[in-house]
Amino acid sequence: MAIETKLREFLLAIPEIQGVVGSRIYPGWLPEKPTYPAIAYLEISGVAHHNIPVAYPRFQFSVFSTRYGEAKAVAEALRDALQRYKGSMGGVQVLQGVWEGSRDMYESDTKLYHIATDFKIIYREE
Repeated sequence: MAIETKLREFLLAIPEIQGVVGSRIYPGWLPEKPTYPAIAYLEISGVAHHNIPVAYPRFQFSVFSTRYGEAKAVAEALRDALQRYKGSMGGVQVLQGVWEGSRDMYESDTKLYHIATDFKIIYREE
């Protein structure tokens, strides 16, 4: 089971996220000419133990919006959903979600607020 697809399914079930972005949560990059607000996420570090079936990749979630407050609210909802999360994520046993930090940015060429938030997702590889 790929944790990447399970992450999307998990986040789509969070009312505070789904209510704002709908289904606009994209693995990898945003599609061409997306509707905002939207979230793109990707694995930026794929790490696992060599002797036990536990992986702890780091993911970056990028929230994009034309309004700062909206981007900030979605980023906070991501943090609330993933930080310290323990349990099943679509059949993947998550041992711990760890917030690694975030950064607020403004992209003047697109006039978008971009909040990048990193999480380490520690899970059992089965």
